[in-house]
Amino acid sequence: MQTDGVNLWRQIAEALTQEIGEDVFAAGARLPSAPDLAVRFGVNRHTVLRALGHLQDEGLIRIERGRGAYVVHKAIPYSMGARTRFEENLYGLNKVPGRTLISLTDLPASKSIAAGLAIQIGEEATMATLLGDADGIPLSYGRNYFPKTRLPEIREVFRQAGADIEKRLSITACLAAVGITDFRRTSVRIRSRQPNAEEAKRLQISMTESVLELSVTNVDQNNVPVMYAVTCFSSSRVEFVMDM
Repeated sequence: MQTDGVNLWRQIAEALTQEIGEDVFAAGARLPSAPDLAVRFGVNRHTVLRALGHLQDEGLIRIERGRGAYVVHKAIPYSMGARTRFEENLYGLNKVPGRTLISLTDLPASKSIAAGLAIQIGEEATMATLLGDADGIPLSYGRNYFPKTRLPEIREVFRQAGADIEKRLSITACLAAVGITDFRRTSVRIRSRQPNAEEAKRLQISMTESVLELSVTNVDQNNVPVMYAVTCFSSSRVEFVMDM
């Protein structure tokens, strides 16, 4: 490799950046190991590690201890307004949205669920656990809670929607099926944390990669809560844009 006044590690970083941009290394792909890159560029391992560290700082790759360096999926701008929907966001970006029903159950409301749904602690709520994706790439994994007393048919609606492989599962469509034709977000709380084993598995990410957890309350046209959701998003695949 020629020095020509430019640091060797920077030349390596620029070469890899170009190859990532040209899809020589596609999103999600594992880069060659540091020793292999050192041989390729004719430098020592520490020079390669500095270049990889720079690419990680730039958000182009993520380095997983003991596993290697992986190309980061380009973050999807996710508009977060009162009435913006998952499907609308992705269709607007020419991506195909998908949702998979992972589990469906009724359970007594905990303190946080009861507060989100404006029901009594211990009152039954229906929980639908959903995995959301864009063009087949997992983006979100979350638990969606509905007040069973107010929406007694919602569990069966989700069961049928989840079983119909010919149609894309839509929360908007499921709520419309039980008479909720308009709903909006009234509160959103976002925090960063590490994923648990189930979340990392479903999102196909490392346990060391952080997720963005959103706690959201949705109300109907009468300002009555119809859904409380706690959803985690892969932090490297989604960036939130607040539409004010």
